Amino acid sequence: MTKLLRFTPAARADLAGIWNYTVQHWDTQQADRYLEELHGVCLALATGEMVSRPVDLRPGTRKARSGSHMVYVREGADTLDVIRILHQRQDVERHL
Repeated sequence: MTKLLRFTPAARADLAGIWNYTVQHWDTQQADRYLEELHGVCLALATGEMVSRPVDLRPGTRKARSGSHMVYVREGADTLDVIRILHQRQDVERHL
């Protein structure tokens, strides 16, 4: 069963920041492709096509890799909330 995919305001801000950074360092097409990849991972998590792993420092939070980023989610019975999308070098404890 596909879960309803929702993005927190923080996750939306993360996506905007990722897009802006990618445009500044590469171009708009690359930014669009990268965000499509991130969204694809989120959809795969919501449909069960991809498996996430638990995050030890935040019970109930799970993660999955997409490129250089980690997608952090919380699952409900019928929902999947994307709470943050952080670069692999960011301090997870600080940002979650």
